[in-house]
Amino acid sequence: MTNRERTWVSTLVIEMARDDPKFVLEVIRKLKQSGEMKADKWALIERIARQWVKISHGNLKKPRR
Repeated sequence: MTNRERTWVSTLVIEMARDDPKFVLEVIRKLKQSGEMKADKWALIERIARQWVKISHGNLKKPRR
C-alpha cells in the first residue's frame, strides 16, 4: 500500500469515528477478540473514537437553544 492509500484509509476511518464512534469501537473490540487485529495497531483510531463519544455525551448534556 502506498503512502497516499494509507493516508486515504486513515482519513476515512477517522471520519467514520466522528460519524459513529460507538460503531467503530464495537468493530475494534470484535477484531481484537477474534485475533484479526493486534491491540496496538488501531490504538490511535480507538482513542479518536473514544474522544468523539465523550464529545457527543457532552453535547447531549448542554441545553438546546
